[in-house]
Amino acid sequence: MKTLLATLTLTALALTGCATPKQWEATGGSKNDGVVQVSYELGQFESGQTSAAQGLTVASERCKTWGYKNAEVTGSEKNICRTMGQYNCLQTTITQDYLCKR
Repeated sequence: MKTLLATLTLTALALTGCATPKQWEATGGSKNDGVVQVSYELGQFESGQTSAAQGLTVASERCKTWGYKNAEVTGSEKNICRTMGQYNCLQTTITQDYLCKR
């Protein structure tokens, strides 16, 4: 009985995943439109922890290389399943858009 309880506990811990620090990376956008997209990836059992300030910094740096002054967040995060398993998503891309400001 103790073995069964220990096995169930370990299985539950493995399936709940863990909070994994994630870094935003510039992944797209348009210089002419003044839009920067920043993203990060999550695996099946990951619960990503990100910093909104770090995302803004990445976007602002990209905007500055394009000749803009800074960036501001626009819209909400988009979650896109990149790899679908039999019952759930195995890999998800989370993307946030930023608008470059003059």
